[in-house]
Amino acid sequence: MEKKITSQLVLPLLILVIAYQWLIAFFNKVVTKHYFNELHKQMKDSLSSITIHPYATLFKNVGIPHFHLFGTLVMLGELFVGAIFLLYAIQKLMGKNNKVIAILGLIATVIGAFMNLNYALLGGDTLFVDPGNAFQEAISVDWFMFLMQIILIVYFYTVSFKRNEEAELNNQAA
Repeated sequence: MEKKITSQLVLPLLILVIAYQWLIAFFNKVVTKHYFNELHKQMKDSLSSITIHPYATLFKNVGIPHFHLFGTLVMLGELFVGAIFLLYAIQKLMGKNNKVIAILGLIATVIGAFMNLNYALLGGDTLFVDPGNAFQEAISVDWFMFLMQIILIVYFYTVSFKRNEEAELNNQAA
């Protein structure tokens, strides 16, 4: 009974909250008048806070010169991840299981995890003690979202592929 409540209510609500986060991030960019100009300025300003040297070099040589492309990809990624998570949460709350939406959920979760990892690296966030910044929280929202989406990758993989393998084995045994 407890497992059923978790899979039918708690998990879809959690995914709904994550969908909301991605969709609001997308819409914030859409309604910002000078999004690309502000993005370019923010990217240049944040270069000094990147603590991983190879990432900083890549960001400086590829990200900043192509800020318009990356800004567009971020917006599309946020819309895709948010929309797929919203669809998945709604169908789960309705008690349905759609394999295509589950596979799209797996793809969206990988994209979301990749974006959150980049946000965390770009912000210079750390998961460890930072003696240079006594006001650094233990774990930033970007790292938290990254870790949540790693967990969801396992979930969506299980829902998309492992359960189908189990069903096929049960059908072969019957």
